[in-house]
Amino acid sequence: MAKMFSLIPLALLSISSCSLGQFIHNELPIGSSFGLIGQNATFDYVIVGAGTAGAALAYRLAADGRFSVAVIEAGSFYELDSGNTTVVPGLAVTSNNSLIDWGFQTTAQETLANRNQPYTRGKCLGGSSARNQMVYQRPTIGTLQKWADDVGDQSWIWNNTLKYYKKSSTFTPPIPGVRLANSTPSYDTSVFGDGPVQVSYPKYASPITSWQLKALLEAGDPPRVGGFESGSLLGHAYMPSSIDQKTATRSSSQTGYLDLALRTTQLTVYTHTLAKKLIFSANKTATGVQVENNGVPFTINADKEVIVSAGSFQSAQLLMVSGIGPAETLTNLSIPVVKNLPGVGNNLQDNPLFGISYAVNTETSVTYSNNPAKMAEAVAEYNKNRSGFLSSASADSFSFMKLVDMPDLNISSRAKQDLAWVPADWPDAQIAPTTYYIGKSFGVPPPDKKNYAAFIASITAPLSRRSVSIRSSDMADKPLIDPQWMTNTTDQELAVAAIRRMRQILNTSVMKEIAPYGEAFPGANVTSYEDLLNVVRMQTGTFYHACCTNKMGKADDGMAVVDSRSRVYGVHNLRVADISAFPFLPPGQPQATVYMLAEKIADDILHGEGAAGS
Repeated sequence: MAKMFSLIPLALLSISSCSLGQFIHNELPIGSSFGLIGQNATFDYVIVGAGTAGAALAYRLAADGRFSVAVIEAGSFYELDSGNTTVVPGLAVTSNNSLIDWGFQTTAQETLANRNQPYTRGKCLGGSSARNQMVYQRPTIGTLQKWADDVGDQSWIWNNTLKYYKKSSTFTPPIPGVRLANSTPSYDTSVFGDGPVQVSYPKYASPITSWQLKALLEAGDPPRVGGFESGSLLGHAYMPSSIDQKTATRSSSQTGYLDLALRTTQLTVYTHTLAKKLIFSANKTATGVQVENNGVPFTINADKEVIVSAGSFQSAQLLMVSGIGPAETLTNLSIPVVKNLPGVGNNLQDNPLFGISYAVNTETSVTYSNNPAKMAEAVAEYNKNRSGFLSSASADSFSFMKLVDMPDLNISSRAKQDLAWVPADWPDAQIAPTTYYIGKSFGVPPPDKKNYAAFIASITAPLSRRSVSIRSSDMADKPLIDPQWMTNTTDQELAVAAIRRMRQILNTSVMKEIAPYGEAFPGANVTSYEDLLNVVRMQTGTFYHACCTNKMGKADDGMAVVDSRSRVYGVHNLRVADISAFPFLPPGQPQATVYMLAEKIADDILHGEGAAGS
């Protein structure tokens, strides 16, 4: 994403919402919440990764009160290591701090002009919930029915998982009169609960967004009444974000779950501690984790289970360096094979991202990046009222659609057949009206001082698949990430169709009024299929939704890594519970579904068949 706000010193912002000073930990000193470095220790449950899923699991297991729980995290508090850039919603796109990010890059992508794509992943308490754009959406009813069918467990259908979506989140309706009058959202309060993650509509909506949504309506795209959280996606709407409305700051799994755990439970947290290897007994039972903190090795043992929640790349990496994965990969690196599971690291899926830009006659994000005085006003408003431009992230609306159902886009019969597996309510593309410039790549500056906006699109039923693998037996060596975006011809066809659909929206009478200059990039003269596909290859980035590298599936699925309860096949007392366990990439941004999965697996551990302590 574009780095738009670097002109304003971060010292101008004063954040009072950080709760570090509030940690009480049952009236004990704060230090008693954190593990002793270099000292071996034993707990009932050991969780690797305090990210989106891991922090939620850690809190729920510790809050039960019956068990000792430890969570291992390679980073620390993002508020301390990165300050306002991770806390203030409007600064999220500026955050590029090696203290809170792993600094991954993909391998050279042959179909994308041999580019290496940087891949943001959170290295901090909260994980990628501290690094994302705070979009809060849920998949469709049909999507979760397919999930249940694919894994052979009807507990995953919408009606059975809604309670976990609700359990993880609290929704605060917008304050009347704070947002622009023509930016009133539609929402359903009944699908939220009183969970740790705060969800709200930002106090600021960009003026250009109302024009963009009117254009979508003129182009035949219906409004999504009730929002994107009630089991339906098709249509357009303003969207809520994981933002605490009161403070106008990011709500992450750290601020929601971990801060609560540190105040109210006996959870032990190991920060700046890298998991190096899982330990197995002779009968393939996971018994602990070898870790390292600043060069000091020690062991954290688990009497009941080890739960890996290290994300799409490092959960698979940790399994492989520990002897679980494709036997050929392990043998080539002289790693003893504990269990040959070919699916570990494979089935990598992600949403490719591309778009078109245009200049407009109203305020956008570029207004602030081009004008230090304007940004200073925004800083002052945020500091005084927790409102204005900085109280919102980079996009405040979405549209989901089925390109295959639009006759004028001429989608081939072959592509339609390739997508025949997609449920009727599952969109094949999403378009996000945004408020910044996109050129030959994401992050390039605008060509002049005009205000720019864009439509960005993504394929929501991508067929391109690849892998994450390892280069050595050491977790300190970065994994080999090879998404292979746009290798599938149906993905390519849908990408070109999405650009043509965005142009239909841009060419509405509504947009001609507010964007009279026409298309800035790639330009209206770029029209042929091959030329548009070349634009996609040159420009494609990612929403950073990598998933499915330890996919959930039935026992007879040779590529499944975990069962429907997230238990790793072929070994004992080991689960993988994070986005890597998704059976496929669902439509809608996945943050809410990661929380749902964590809540569901925690409930299964505590209360399911053969539950702990039963």
